[in-house]
Amino acid sequence: MEILKQPIRHPSAWKGSDFRSKDDITLHFEAEHLEEIDRTLKAAVQAGLRLETLERQHFELPRTAALLQATRDELRLGRGIVILRGIDASRYSVPELEMIYWGIGTHLGVGVSQSVLGDRLGHVQDKTATDPHARAYRNKQELTPHTDTSDIVGLMCVRTAREGGISIASSVAAVHNALLAQFPEYLEPLYEGFPYHRRGENLPGEAAITPHRIPVFSYVEGQLSCRYTRSYIETAAREGGAPLSQLQVDALNCLERLTYEFAFEFQLDPGEIYLLNNYTVLHARTAFENWPEPEKARLLLRLWLTADDWRPLDPRINATRSGIAAQEGKLPSFERSFGSGRIATQRS
Repeated sequence: MEILKQPIRHPSAWKGSDFRSKDDITLHFEAEHLEEIDRTLKAAVQAGLRLETLERQHFELPRTAALLQATRDELRLGRGIVILRGIDASRYSVPELEMIYWGIGTHLGVGVSQSVLGDRLGHVQDKTATDPHARAYRNKQELTPHTDTSDIVGLMCVRTAREGGISIASSVAAVHNALLAQFPEYLEPLYEGFPYHRRGENLPGEAAITPHRIPVFSYVEGQLSCRYTRSYIETAAREGGAPLSQLQVDALNCLERLTYEFAFEFQLDPGEIYLLNNYTVLHARTAFENWPEPEKARLLLRLWLTADDWRPLDPRINATRSGIAAQEGKLPSFERSFGSGRIATQRS
């Protein structure tokens, strides 16, 4: 286990205070890009393609390619966070927006399943009326800082909530720098990692708790990566009979406190696409309240992408970067949730 003992001097080591507004992390679709996207969508629809059958070869965007490559480079090599702006969500139906978003995603990576439903494109909306134990991206409560199970995480806003639903992003490198400078005693337990409860996402015959520890931080070939979902750690500790030590609890609390201290908060608006590097940016969300009209309810489209050239990873993280296997008959929910009022770092 190699622990990084030097501060990270890199564009990925940003603080929320470095940005005046979300404009500082935004790239824009220009008129020619939007015309090309619209034309390509119409051709795909006329060809009888659907979201389930749409692939990269069906959504070539030669005029937009440079912008998408710049986006990819910023995610992989730069700050790790980008907003793409310019699509008019009101011009399209939700199925059309899904195809546009998926088509753009094929230029960044390969889509993977996001839950036991086999979601090709997840709908981030409140489903607790029909699934009281719905996983975090299907309820309206606060999501605390976490990472997901892919290389790139993306959200496209279709409709905003009446109140709340603010996006929160924090630099892993900035948090690590602060731990190194102020709380170095917490680095070893975070690098050592924790067993994870699979919270109903384990395959038949697979243990409910990982037999190995998954590191919060890992340093491989000069690159720092993070994997963190606190509720999975805490559930494993409770149900596995191995309570967290005070040092481990203190380390996790300090990690989250710094994550909020350095966070960048913003409201994603309809048509905007929010993308992040899942190993260099922790993300969260405030609770939200919907409009009373169902047709106005908050809706975001979620995309998980993998990319073979992304970065070297600890094998324990690499094994969990390809999404969640679909399992017939299961819902993305977990009835044994803990805490009150907060969905403590359940995956978004």
